[in-house]
Amino acid sequence: MAEEAVALANQMNNTPWLCFVEYGLGQSYFLAGRFRDAKRHLAKATALLTSAPENVPPGTTGSSLLVLCCVMSAMVHAWLGEFDQAERCSEEASILAETNDRPYDMIAADYGRGVVQMMRGDLEEAEIALDQALRVSRESEARLFQPLIMSALGSLYSQHGYGDRATEILLRAKDEADKLGHETSKVAVSAYLGAAYGQRGEIQHGLCLLRACQASARQKGYAGIEALAASAEANILAAQGGQMLEEAMACLQRTIEFTARLEALPLLGAAKGVRARLLAASGRTDEAREELAQAITLFDQSKMTVHLQRAKAALSKFSDI
Repeated sequence: MAEEAVALANQMNNTPWLCFVEYGLGQSYFLAGRFRDAKRHLAKATALLTSAPENVPPGTTGSSLLVLCCVMSAMVHAWLGEFDQAERCSEEASILAETNDRPYDMIAADYGRGVVQMMRGDLEEAEIALDQALRVSRESEARLFQPLIMSALGSLYSQHGYGDRATEILLRAKDEADKLGHETSKVAVSAYLGAAYGQRGEIQHGLCLLRACQASARQKGYAGIEALAASAEANILAAQGGQMLEEAMACLQRTIEFTARLEALPLLGAAKGVRARLLAASGRTDEAREELAQAITLFDQSKMTVHLQRAKAALSKFSDI
């Protein structure tokens, strides 16, 4: 539908609607995990809005739509592991939002910055940005972003090891998404909840949620969310070891193949790092070293400094490097 709208707007030479539908198509491709296509259409929308911000459909504010384009572009670049570009787009969104001085724009820009920093591994900066976004959204009663912001905070708390805190805010995100009718958020929050429950020791509950999330995401065409849930399932299985080792290795292999197809380099590098740890624990040192070296290459390519340092430290334990 979005592709047809772009074609129609082009055919009619309708610039105001063209920038709007290009943004919508970029967003759709992002959800579908087609990040290269998303980047291309968002770049077109951004170019149109930058050259003529007033040339937008009635009821739309060009400067605010440009903030959303920059935020979406930042997140697309982050998923691809292009963090220099991601941070540049995020900074542009923040500058525009500050100039516009609208709460909605500030919330969007802070949310985007938080997601980019979290994917890069800078959890402290991510938490500052996401806390700011949540605070402004509550003060201004702009509820639209709240499920997304709370989901991101839940993921961040899980990465910090705060399983109970993560579960609490994720359940609130789920409730808010239900009230707002956010179908995408309802699917996404399950991926983060599954990880949080696994961290709390509720292994079967977490795995059930994650597998259901993958099935739902696959049915709806949300490949990025499916990849998140697959990665979380692999991490839970890997943490169990013992009898689940073989299942964990199979799940990690599927996750590696899936994220490689999506070109989601941060998730791919993380999965390879976990697989290297399991290989090393199984005594397969040469394979572990090779897998970890590949993860290091991905982290270095993406300039994911925190992950890179951890991977190099792990490699040094069973390598001459």
